[in-house]
Amino acid sequence: MKSEISSTLNRSNMKIRELQDQVGKGDPIYIYGIGTAGKWICNLLHNKIQAFIDTDLKKCGQLYNGIPIISDIQAREELGNNAIIIISVIDIQDVLDRINLIPHASLLPLGLYLSALSNRESFDLSESLDFINYSLQAVELCHKGYYDENSIFLRSVDVVITEKCSLKCKDCSNLMQYYDKPENIDIELILSDFQKLINKVDHIFEVRLIGGEPFMNKDIYKIIDNLIENSKITKIVIYTNLMIPLKFPEAEIFRNSKVVLSATDYGSLAKNTNSNYNKLLEMGVPIRLHPPENWTNSGIIQDFSRTNEENEKIFFDCCGKNLLTLSDGKLYRCPFAANADRLNAVPKNVSNFFDLSSNFENLTDYTKHIKSLPACNYCNGRSFDSESIIPAIQTKIPLKYISFK
Repeated sequence: MKSEISSTLNRSNMKIRELQDQVGKGDPIYIYGIGTAGKWICNLLHNKIQAFIDTDLKKCGQLYNGIPIISDIQAREELGNNAIIIISVIDIQDVLDRINLIPHASLLPLGLYLSALSNRESFDLSESLDFINYSLQAVELCHKGYYDENSIFLRSVDVVITEKCSLKCKDCSNLMQYYDKPENIDIELILSDFQKLINKVDHIFEVRLIGGEPFMNKDIYKIIDNLIENSKITKIVIYTNLMIPLKFPEAEIFRNSKVVLSATDYGSLAKNTNSNYNKLLEMGVPIRLHPPENWTNSGIIQDFSRTNEENEKIFFDCCGKNLLTLSDGKLYRCPFAANADRLNAVPKNVSNFFDLSSNFENLTDYTKHIKSLPACNYCNGRSFDSESIIPAIQTKIPLKYISFK
């Protein structure tokens, strides 16, 4: 076993050295993405990096270890013919359209140079080594999956398991504020829909259980148990506010290495959050607790009467256009389209989704090649430079909306 690991490490280090050779020719080096993987490769390459490039304009103009962060728009104007861009973002599909607008630059997807057992250092990043390894594994699998033309790889799929939520946020980007009589989704329907999808793909890196609040559905533990057994899934992530008391011994399932919890702490609104969080920490469960982040005014439904070109611009700039969402026997490009359709708030249009009964060629086209959705016309947009709003303002009753069907 030790010799196998040693051999894998040697192959991995050869790939890293190959990357270092690629960027050691004196050409200016840029890193697209200022996330964990971007900072990691920056520290590995020491003083060779000219700048970071990032889509999020709120990060641009800042410095990381003295290295400037510039926007992709600025990069189009500044980068010369010999520039090399190392792509470090997990969601490579989200940024390739933007990177391709930067003339003459050579692209090096970081994931093609990583290996799962690579000899990695933390480089004093603010994250744990486990989280760094998780981030780099995600970059590796997602980049290799995207460029593998012989397989169908999905980076993430959101599975809506309930409309119910323990909060009543009036600006919920998943449109839960409009559900008058919220319901749990039947477990048999959830698992049946997921099986239809998984039969059409080779791998899904991350299945994300969402709502509402996913723990409002008491079948969540059975759903997780079923997904764990599927070899085509790398990670199962539960997005939660941890306000629903955990069930034991069922919660022991979170010890499984496939399971990750991402918890939002809503402060004074957050009953049980800290106690549940501490219990999970004591169990050694990987969990990230964070305040509500980056809320924008995307939780409205309105007929904006845009032109096709305007809707394509909304779609191009959207940070959620690849949050594939499974609901009611259909796969949607984003949670807005899924829930607006479920609410009967927008005109029924088969172009808004991929029907799970369709063939896989249509799936590839839907997940990679479309330029907008009909539902985009009813969405306010979720661009990276959208103005932030105060998160988690509560409403006592479900909000009213106009059905444009």
